[in-house]
Amino acid sequence: MSNEGGQSLLEVIVAATVGILVVSALTFATIFSLRNASFAKTSAQATKLAQEGIEKVRSIRDRDQDGKVSYSVNQGDQRTEFSQLWDISFACPPANNNCYFYLSSSDVLTGGTGTNFEEIPNSPFKRQVQIEDDSPPTEQKKITVLVTWTDFSGAHESRLTTILRKL
Repeated sequence: MSNEGGQSLLEVIVAATVGILVVSALTFATIFSLRNASFAKTSAQATKLAQEGIEKVRSIRDRDQDGKVSYSVNQGDQRTEFSQLWDISFACPPANNNCYFYLSSSDVLTGGTGTNFEEIPNSPFKRQVQIEDDSPPTEQKKITVLVTWTDFSGAHESRLTTILRKL
């Protein structure tokens, strides 16, 4: 009687199945980690763009105390002109008292009362600046900068809000 020490077909199938499961789990974990790292990087970039937007509005407020910079808000066919950041609420529709702007290349607020988004060149991001009165005497404004982007998992946004007081 010969006693050959080979492996049965069942043992080979079980070993191959276990190997495939281990490789699949490692592949899934790697892909999941790469996606999370990519999302974290993109989210950090969006937050940086939102912070940059708030700083640009703060800069506009600081250099516009004498009212020499003029802005305009397009509302359909009408164009409302105003001279200072603090006059924005007069140019906005009375229903919600919000104005939606984008920052043009010369760091000037441009926009109106709709979905005005600034396209960030060479990136998936869009940025919008929302300005509204924070208190009845209009001595301060609530500034919200919204940065949106779309990736493999859908639409995302980064939103930062601050209060600017009149200098």
